[in-house]
Amino acid sequence: MFRFLNQPYPRDKQNLRRWLLTSAGAGLFVALFLIVFQPFGSAEWNDPRKPFVLAGYGLVTFACLGLVGSVFPYFFNDFFDEKNWTVGREIFWNVVIIIFIAFGNLTYSTWMLGEGFGNVFVWLGITAAVGVIPSTVITLLNYTRLLRRYATSDLHIREDVALATPSSFSQKITFTAENEKDALTLAMDDLLFIESADNYSELVFLQNERVEKTLLRGSLSRFEEQAHHPDVVRCHRSFIVNLQQVESISGNAQGYKLQLKNYPTPVPVARRYGDLVAEYFKG
Repeated sequence: MFRFLNQPYPRDKQNLRRWLLTSAGAGLFVALFLIVFQPFGSAEWNDPRKPFVLAGYGLVTFACLGLVGSVFPYFFNDFFDEKNWTVGREIFWNVVIIIFIAFGNLTYSTWMLGEGFGNVFVWLGITAAVGVIPSTVITLLNYTRLLRRYATSDLHIREDVALATPSSFSQKITFTAENEKDALTLAMDDLLFIESADNYSELVFLQNERVEKTLLRGSLSRFEEQAHHPDVVRCHRSFIVNLQQVESISGNAQGYKLQLKNYPTPVPVARRYGDLVAEYFKG
């Protein structure tokens, strides 16, 4: 069980605007659900204020989600870093959010309806029934789906391409910085990858069978255009990779990782580029 909970799981970073929109959508769903279906005995409650009171629980959901989802990742950045994110952390985080919503609902009920804090376990039970169990099931189903999506059994290293087109891949290419003065010229088959480094890009390549690195000022998009080769592709917002240098491919729920022939650290593949990389190695 603990081994399963420690399996990698994707952590989507949302900016504040997207998170607030997500929170607003969740709050709207809760409000409509309570007003339309009137669960947990609310159908027997007769009061002209009922639709507004029930809608208030949606507002509480929005406020709790917006607050928790923006404050906690800001103060505990390492905990929420995707490289540390697991199935267990995803479930735990969902439980934390739901507990906050439960206490928010209890506080709201105390203010609006005069209920005491002695009902805290009732509210936790209701919130767990509505949120914890479904969110846990959804997390597990999504984990299984992602594992199938990023399985590598159908992916194969394309040694034949390097043999079939030696001339195009041994051609020289010059990467030129934004100042149009600093430049690096190398054979395409010596390029390993390019990594974004703030306003610079770090080019990692082979020279005399040794790994060398050079910083050039410029964006990844700039150097991607200069490379202009079908085997040199963007695989992540921070990486361009030479797919001919890939030695092996691994995959988990967070996506693919490319192990290069002459470099110890794997290059990550963002989920948005997963299909592009998979299609290349299926060919």
